Amino acid sequence: MTVHENAPVSGLPWIVVTGDRETVFRELGAHFAERIRDIRSHADAQWSALMTRVEQEVVGERMRRIEASTRRLCPVESRELDLLAEGAGVPAFDLWVYNLRGDLGRDGTGCSDVSLATSDALVVGHNEDGAGDSADDVCLVTLVIEGDPSMTVVWYPGFLPANSFVATEAGTVWGLDHLPVVEPDENGAGRHFVARHAQRSRSGREAIERVRSVPCAGGFSFNIGDRETGRAVMIENAAGMVVTTDASADAPCLWHTNHLRFVGEPGPGLQPAAGDESLVESRTRGERLSGQLDERQAGRQGAVLDAESVFAALRSDGVLNRSTGLWTFTTTVADLANDRIIVQGRGEPTTLGLGAFAAGRVLETEARA
Repeated sequence: MTVHENAPVSGLPWIVVTGDRETVFRELGAHFAERIRDIRSHADAQWSALMTRVEQEVVGERMRRIEASTRRLCPVESRELDLLAEGAGVPAFDLWVYNLRGDLGRDGTGCSDVSLATSDALVVGHNEDGAGDSADDVCLVTLVIEGDPSMTVVWYPGFLPANSFVATEAGTVWGLDHLPVVEPDENGAGRHFVARHAQRSRSGREAIERVRSVPCAGGFSFNIGDRETGRAVMIENAAGMVVTTDASADAPCLWHTNHLRFVGEPGPGLQPAAGDESLVESRTRGERLSGQLDERQAGRQGAVLDAESVFAALRSDGVLNRSTGLWTFTTTVADLANDRIIVQGRGEPTTLGLGAFAAGRVLETEARA
């Protein structure tokens, strides 16, 4: 087993952990133990607020039911979280509460995605957003686990490495957008665990099937690009409801923010009311993103976008978040057809080889600012 620190990418620390599953997750927890305990100790932050909420009988019972369902549906990923807690020296219960935050009720807003599939391009772009006070926590982590494809993820210490943007050695990339659910499916699995379960797949086909077959208790939009099949697909998996939409010749460019787009009229208890502040914010941001994409398509032969135009749209005014309550930590745009990825964190954008990025390798000839 090894823990290796790569040089930062665009200001983001990058850790590579190699070994068998049990050792990797224990060592990941141990390496970030101080940071995880520090995040947990903030009395006015989300984690502490969640710990207080689960003391309420109704929320505590919901937590117990969803945890039990998650352990049944995603046993490997549940064990991974227990090992992370063991390595960090914190109670596993605390990490379960933190990781089920979007499955126990509302979880704010944030994140934007673009997926593009044409005969010449296969691109997935993602803005990772969250509360501004988490900016210093965000880093890159690569897991090189025996029996799994290697993967690199934009990571928050204390979470399963799964809930943001991921590139895997199987030739798939993922961006995930929170979907607020009013009444979660207590027979589903925690959404972080569904994501991690699917990201361990050996192919894009398998990954898509795993997302479709395991219901989330809360909600995510899984925005997936698969190099092998050339597919760019968005899967809304929320409170037991699953809807899949592919980019196509008629609609080669798809976008997503933090509300259901493809399900039709959401049923009672699924999505917040139309006037909900976070829902309005998500729709407004989505309209701006859509407008930016349309503007960049105008005048292009065949109305074709590319990785650079997707990156520019995600970094544009009204899409890039710069408020204390909602801050864009990273923008990642994977160009699967050309095996490259653009990453912007705290620094200037950097372009890397996509396959090397997924495997945790950086060669000087592959990286350019």
